[in-house]
Amino acid sequence: MEHKKSSGIFSRIKVQHQLHIIFFLAIFIPVLLLGNYLLYNSRTLLADHYREQSHSDNLRVKSLLLDLTSNVYNKSRQLADDKELISLLSTDFKDSRDGQLAAESYSDFRYTLSEDASLQGISVYTYNASIPDTEYIHPVTSAVRQESWYRQAAESATPFWTVESQTDRFNRTTPLLTLHCRIFLPQKSSFAILNVSVSNNHIKNRIENSSLKTVVWLNENSQFYQSGSRTITTLPETYEPGPSGYYLGTLKLKDKTVIGCISALSTSYSEDIFYIASLDYNAYPYMNRISLIHIALILLILIPTSAFVLIYSRYFSRRVVTLRETMHDVSMGNYEIADTFSGTDEISEAFKDLNVMVQDIRNMEASAYQAEIRTQELANQQQQMEFKMLSSQINPHFLYNTLETIRMRALKAGNREVANAVKLLGKSMRYVLSNTTTSFTTLEKELDYISTYLAIQKLRFHDRVNYTLKTAPDLDLSQLQIMPLLLQPIVENAVLHGLEEVEENGKIIIHIFAQQETLHIEVFDNGCGMTLEEIEHMKQNIYHHPKESSKSIGLYNINQRIQLCYGSDYGLTIKSKKNCGTLIIMVIPAQKYRKES
Repeated sequence: MEHKKSSGIFSRIKVQHQLHIIFFLAIFIPVLLLGNYLLYNSRTLLADHYREQSHSDNLRVKSLLLDLTSNVYNKSRQLADDKELISLLSTDFKDSRDGQLAAESYSDFRYTLSEDASLQGISVYTYNASIPDTEYIHPVTSAVRQESWYRQAAESATPFWTVESQTDRFNRTTPLLTLHCRIFLPQKSSFAILNVSVSNNHIKNRIENSSLKTVVWLNENSQFYQSGSRTITTLPETYEPGPSGYYLGTLKLKDKTVIGCISALSTSYSEDIFYIASLDYNAYPYMNRISLIHIALILLILIPTSAFVLIYSRYFSRRVVTLRETMHDVSMGNYEIADTFSGTDEISEAFKDLNVMVQDIRNMEASAYQAEIRTQELANQQQQMEFKMLSSQINPHFLYNTLETIRMRALKAGNREVANAVKLLGKSMRYVLSNTTTSFTTLEKELDYISTYLAIQKLRFHDRVNYTLKTAPDLDLSQLQIMPLLLQPIVENAVLHGLEEVEENGKIIIHIFAQQETLHIEVFDNGCGMTLEEIEHMKQNIYHHPKESSKSIGLYNINQRIQLCYGSDYGLTIKSKKNCGTLIIMVIPAQKYRKES
């Protein structure tokens, strides 16, 4: 009753005024409220996003720093426990020349630095006066005794970290993270001090992987790394770790307010604590910019819309009745409507759309019959294709049965060599025909086909063709996928061209291994090999094959298939040396096999 009463009152108001009320209640107020809500919600979501992003980046840096410091500590313990080094530092040499030769002959320092890019320098300070100052071993001088790290190492047997200053040839000073630990010398009841420095470039390459600024301190005030150009020397004053051990939120710095995450990292082997800060300087500027865009959009929606409704509501109210009557005629099935509207406003466009809709209805009715005809034609074509597919299966089955009949007759006649050749041929043909319509197969099946193919070539060429298959023990060939018939042209090239001039003891070696999520398949033959000019010509045929040439077309097709499927980072590589043989390397992604549906 109340609804009818309110609707009756509303219906007595002119259309123009109804549009004003509807606009105010349905558009103006909701847009204003929704815009404010979206503005608040977007700032909240963006702040949460930046906090999560800084937290995730902080965890990433923390994990990298933990791996790095643990690796440095493990390397330092290996050196400190090395019996050869302990013996060297414990020996009293007769003269300094013998001590220098013994120190220089110790190669573990140089080997450790060369195999680990995270290490920048290694030095040992010893009280053994018979060992002179060398590249890695140094005596404890009065100047060394004044160093703070030496005093701490002399007083404590626990390993510890310090940040030392390093000056390059351009007199630029950079902080250098260094681990100090003792090398105990039981024979002399003494010790030496081992210092292992971390490479700044390695830290930079590992950590700088995002747009966030990263700062790392040792024991709060000793900063040894920061990304970007801004300078932050100490921990922010607003940093107060929560119950979870880290701070996540807004940080007030000297020059700016940022969103960031600061966490602490302690080690089990020392009392030092690393503090990692991941700071986003772009968070608040971007949030403010988004807020301004939201406000501008709200104003851009409300102001023109209000003006439009106020100006044109009276004009629309006179025309809406005519449009409604025309639409009513269409709804009753009368598609013959008169074009009584002129102009390009919304009502005119709606009337034009109505005309378009009427034409579409007519076209749909006309096309319904054509669709039925096309459906019937497709059904007929499908029946023909099924018949062709059925007939195409007859020939392979007839061929397999014929080969099996020949093999059985050869066995009956006692000719096992012919029977084996027919068996291998049938197995090879079955693999080729069964993979003509598949995109991928397992590496195990592909290698089984290659073994069959080489066995056939062995029957043909005897001792000219010998082959070996080597696979890494950690590879599961049944779980790795490869495009079918990808290796055969490479192996065929090795047999027909690589071993062409070989009379006996020809070898083909297939080596398969995985490396960094890629699969490497190497095919080597000990044939005649190629000169540099021949190698270059062959590469041109493979990578830029001329259309009119048929040479190396098989290798060209293989390379094209790989790059079309996986991208330009994969393909074939050729290495060869005259009278030594040829090596063709195929690199594809190491992907798990998925059976096609």
